[in-house]
Amino acid sequence: MTSPAPEPVQIIAASLHGIDVTGGGSTLRLTGTCRRPGTDGEQPADQVLVLHWLDAHGKDAVDVVTEPRLRYEDGAYRWTGFVADVPIDEIPVGTTGLDVALLAPDGAGEASRVPVGAAPGALAASRPIVASGRRLQLFPSASERAEILAQEYPAGLSGMRWRGRLFARWAKDAVRRRPFSSVQPLRLLTRPFFLRREIWLVGERADTARDNGYHLFTYLRRERPDVRAYYVLDPSSDRFAELSRLGRVVRHSSWRHRVLMVHATVLANAYSVKHMVPSRWKKQHYMRQLNWRTGAYRVYLKHGINDKTKDVRRRTGGYDLYLTASRAESDAVRLTSGYDQQIAETGLPRFDALVPTPPSRTILFMPTWRRYLAPKLFGDGASGEQPFDGSTYQRFVDGLLSSPRLHALLAEHDHRLEFMPHYNLREEYVDPSLGGDRVTVLDGGASDIQDVMRRCDLFLTDYSSVHFDLAYLGTPLVYTHFDREEFSAGHAEPSWFDHERDGFGPVTHDIESTIDAIEHYVRAGNVREPEYDERARRLFTFHDRDNSRRTVEAIEHLVRTRGIT
Repeated sequence: MTSPAPEPVQIIAASLHGIDVTGGGSTLRLTGTCRRPGTDGEQPADQVLVLHWLDAHGKDAVDVVTEPRLRYEDGAYRWTGFVADVPIDEIPVGTTGLDVALLAPDGAGEASRVPVGAAPGALAASRPIVASGRRLQLFPSASERAEILAQEYPAGLSGMRWRGRLFARWAKDAVRRRPFSSVQPLRLLTRPFFLRREIWLVGERADTARDNGYHLFTYLRRERPDVRAYYVLDPSSDRFAELSRLGRVVRHSSWRHRVLMVHATVLANAYSVKHMVPSRWKKQHYMRQLNWRTGAYRVYLKHGINDKTKDVRRRTGGYDLYLTASRAESDAVRLTSGYDQQIAETGLPRFDALVPTPPSRTILFMPTWRRYLAPKLFGDGASGEQPFDGSTYQRFVDGLLSSPRLHALLAEHDHRLEFMPHYNLREEYVDPSLGGDRVTVLDGGASDIQDVMRRCDLFLTDYSSVHFDLAYLGTPLVYTHFDREEFSAGHAEPSWFDHERDGFGPVTHDIESTIDAIEHYVRAGNVREPEYDERARRLFTFHDRDNSRRTVEAIEHLVRTRGIT
């Protein structure tokens, strides 16, 4: 008796995450995901996924067998990603779209077929692409299928026809009051002030200037005044007056800020470009409705090395340039994020300022936050799942800071301990007297965080990514995993970096073993062991003060080549 044939796999959904020009300008590489059963094995599923490029009449014009890629989906790594290389000169002309289909196991046809939608990241990175006889661009669509406008180029009156199509699209958006439909008229009215001017807008959070955005901007003003760079900052920031002395500091959400946003060639931010969106503009529509209208290149300067890459996704970030500082980090990001040629291994601009200071007899304690404890996330009022009071986190921090043994050790060796709570937990530590006369509680939102790191002789953290900065600096450090099980269950993400295997100092698990490690370094003169020196040497691609220069060169290359490889 023969067993029944297995049911064909049905596609759940498919989305386009990015479009790149490769092959020296002859090939369009489409990156995306196709969610379907059977993709959670260690190897790609035995499935043939085909991308169909539809012509203006909805008929299949180009068919390409895709290559599977690993992606983080639904709480696990799965082979849901795909890459498809399409010859540009075969792309049909007109308003076109995409489908993906799974071939039936018996080869009798297609087992499942769905339209491919446009992810926010793909739309945020959308701009006209001109290569190999075509001009094309991805646009948002009211349907489930991504909409791509393509025309022959160069051709007679092609520019006029292209502008006519864009005008018709804008008119339709204006009538329907689509978000950001007013951007094109503003751009047109103010264009005379920006002819032949390349504008770079740099920033971080609206009120901060202390991270890679700040260091890149100061480098540009000091070393590259030929680049027309502006820094976007709220006047309430404690760095506003200082930074303003460099010139070209723009008040966040001002009229000038809004005009610069619609003319910027480059938007570079250390946290998210969304922080640079003026307050009167609705951020929830930014990714899908703004950047494709302006064409700005989006640069993720980052705020530290990504040792966890689960949330690094091209489909949600849509960056044209993604900085890294380590080959291991680059490989990890490239493996599952959807980013590839966007990755630039330059080092981080803030590393340029990591110059050691004379010994200060200071120990710096900087634990990271816990998403299940934080009472407020980025000021949006979201509540944590567990109360902070009485938590393992609070008990360890308070117990360490008030430990008689620690205070005796600090007094014996004439050291001080500075405690800097994470930005998202700083409201829990507003009492400056916490811990005693040899313990200082710093402001977790202060702008001088890098100066604090530079002057410390020993660094203590749990899982904060700034341990990479201290390793780059050469400072000895201690990792304290005092709540490992809770952290792993409620906050941790898969990581390519293991503190015990790859870290730059010993790992402890409670107050007493943490003080043991502190005592070891204090008695030894706060010197990092050769084993950890070698780990730092192997990890970082560069060990110099040229990170900002390489970053600027990477941005200039991006703009000059329009991302074509």
